[in-house]
Formats: sequence, C-alpha cells, structure tokens
Amino acid sequence: MARKYIFFLLLILFITGVAAFVEEGETLTVKNTVDMRNGPGSYYELILRINSGAEVFEIDKEQQWLKVKAEEKEGWIPQRAAYVEKDKKQTSADQDEVTPEAEAAFKELEDKQDSTKQDPYASPAQVAAAVKGFATDFTSSKTGKNEYVILNDFNKFFEPAEYREFRNFRLQHWSWQKAQDRFEIDPDEVPELNPIQEKAGWGIANVIAQQGLVENKELQQYLTHIALVLAENSHRYETPARVYILETNEITGYASPNGIIFVSEGALKLIQSETEFAFFIAHELAHIVHNHGIKESERRKTKIKADERFEELEQEIGDRGDKYEQTEDNLSQLANEMYEYTVKDRLEEYEFSADYWGIIYMYRAGYNPVGALNLLKRIRSNQGDFEDRIGHAKWEGTSLRDRIIRINSQTDNFNLPQNFGHDYQSAFQQKVGTLDD
Repeated sequence: MARKYIFFLLLILFITGVAAFVEEGETLTVKNTVDMRNGPGSYYELILRINSGAEVFEIDKEQQWLKVKAEEKEGWIPQRAAYVEKDKKQTSADQDEVTPEAEAAFKELEDKQDSTKQDPYASPAQVAAAVKGFATDFTSSKTGKNEYVILNDFNKFFEPAEYREFRNFRLQHWSWQKAQDRFEIDPDEVPELNPIQEKAGWGIANVIAQQGLVENKELQQYLTHIALVLAENSHRYETPARVYILETNEITGYASPNGIIFVSEGALKLIQSETEFAFFIAHELAHIVHNHGIKESERRKTKIKADERFEELEQEIGDRGDKYEQTEDNLSQLANEMYEYTVKDRLEEYEFSADYWGIIYMYRAGYNPVGALNLLKRIRSNQGDFEDRIGHAKWEGTSLRDRIIRINSQTDNFNLPQNFGHDYQSAFQQKVGTLDD
C-alpha cells in the first residue's frame, strides 16, 4: 500500500513538473519581419523569415536571443523582435517613421489565387531569390553590369564556431550584461534590421563591389570577426555585419544599410592596429545601426508602395506584373538615394553621431577608444584636413580637428583604467601584411 502511495505521489510530481516546464514558454507575436537562424547570432544560417504579426512559441533564451518554434521549425530570433500579446507593442521614434513602409512593402509569398491572403513565412530560397533579383537589376541600372560579385554570399559566409572562438579569445566570458555594466544602451532606441534595408542594401553593396574586390578569404574573415564583435555590442546586435576589401590604394570606406562594410587596401595599410580598425568599423557600423542613410532618404519623402510582393523563385524578370514593376521602381528610387548617401559626403550631424556611438561600441567590446584618436590624427597628418580631400572615406566634409576634439572629450569621461584593452598590433599587421603577398 505504501509503495502504491509513493508511486502515485511521484506520478503527480512528475506530471506537475512537466506541466510547469511546458508553461515556462510563452506564445509571442513578431513585431516586425525577422529572420530566424539556426543559432543565437546574426552569423548563423537563415532557416526561416517570419513576417510581422506571426506568432512563435518561446523555447529557450541565450543572451539577447530567443529560441522559438515556428512553422514546425526551431531557431533563434532577436529578443527585441517579439512581444507577449498582453504587453503593449513598443517602437522607437525612428522605427515608427521607417517600419510601416517595410512591413507593408515586404509581405512575401502572395497567394496568387487570393490577393488578400498572406503567408507569414518565407524560406531562405525565396528570400535569396527576391534579394538577388532586385540587386542584379539595381546593379545593371547603375553600372550596366549583371555580375553577382558578392550575392552568392547571401546565406553562406563562414563557420559560426570560428567566430565564437575569436570572440572568446578577444572577450573572455563575454556576455551582454558585462557590456551593459560597462556602458548601458537600450536596443529599442534604434529600429530593427528590416527587409527594406536588406534588399536595398544588397543592391547598393553589389554596385560598390563592381569597383573590384581583393580575394583574401583569411584576411576578410578576420576583419569580419572584428566587425561582428562590434555589432554584437551595438544597439542592433542582430546586424549580420561582414567586411569586403576594395582593391584600391585610396583611403576608402563604405557602409551599406544591410550590414556590409567596405574598406580599401589603402585604408588597411594606413591603420596600424586592430583597435584602430575597430574604430574605422564601429564608425561605419553606427551609420548602419542608426539608419542615417534611410533618414536622409526619408527627408526626400521617397515612398514604397504597400503592395510590394517578392518574386517566386522560378519567376523570370520579364514576367512581373504591373504592381510588382511599380513597387520595384519605387524601391529602386529609394535604393538609389541611399546609394548616393553611401558614396557621397554625409551630413556633419551624422558624422559626429557615428563617432560618438562608434566610440561606445568599441568601449563595450573591450577596445581602447584612444585608438580612434590615433587613427584620426594619423589621417590628418598624412592627408591634411577635409579641404585636401581624403579619398571617399567619409572622413571628408567634417573637420577632422573638430572630430578629434569631440572624441578626446568623450573618452576623458570614461575614466579608463590604465592599460585598458589590447590593441593586437602585431596580429593585425601580420594579417594585413598578406595583402602584399
């Protein structure tokens, strides 16, 4: 009798435990279109795109990422991309300004039998087809060329394990909370990465890549690892940052809104340490994270139609409908204005903003912000101030002297401990030295 009682009691405890475990997770609603990946980071492979308004079930959490289940698949999305239905949906001022276009314009996979029916999901192949279709068209309109150049890297770049090994070496026992303890930021202060940036960004990046790229996979991966460390410590930690090297000796750098950053051979040879390169990247990353290009385009009142639909994977360019053509034209106009912003002088307020947040991202990632001063002073010493023009590096148009003064004041307020951070000068110079091989 006692055994039966004990067994019955254990059975109740087991059932209660299972019920409690099941109830730990919650059903969440996706705020804005988001990519679900096969690991907790932007450097993992895309396995499903989830559209705004879709529901997912939370399974687990790691850092600022949630493991969820959707469409019978399990994967990871940024924590800030979803909310519990009972909670009020929160957006930033910038997000309210930009996102309605993105949400309305990028409802993928229209059911051709019913124009009002929307599929809440899109596969990697469908997303890639839409991105490549627009990017090749945009590249052709800007350059007369149809080459992919970088588009084959859309969902394949390098192994996540290699990046995590790099991050663990640079930032032992890194966590978001440790970065917050160093300098607290609120990710909701900036808009999330959305399809309007991705699609236009790949088009812009593919145009820039037509200038010619250096093929040095090992160096490119090393530079991208640095960019990812900084991205993970930024407001938009889900940014899939990656770096390409332009084959020119000009001191040149560009930032495309989808997270792709270009740096020239000339810039790399001028930079002397990993810390200095971290500032170069963090500055460009800040332009991306804070949507400076989109804000500039918004000022010109460019609009995208709400009836945008992605192409089917097998659809030929010549078979698009009138609706698609009109929306594609509007998106091309927006991408063109963002491209002009990318390759020409930026407004002074954006340059100062990118410096300010770039310094903070460096600091959160464990790089000494003094590296920024070293780099800007060397540029000024080698090339003069903006009046003498410095390639197309966006170091022009705003006085380097003013930037140096502002950064110097900002870093003084950090009260950095002596010998804060490593500069990894020898490692950086060894990697960059392969450019001459």
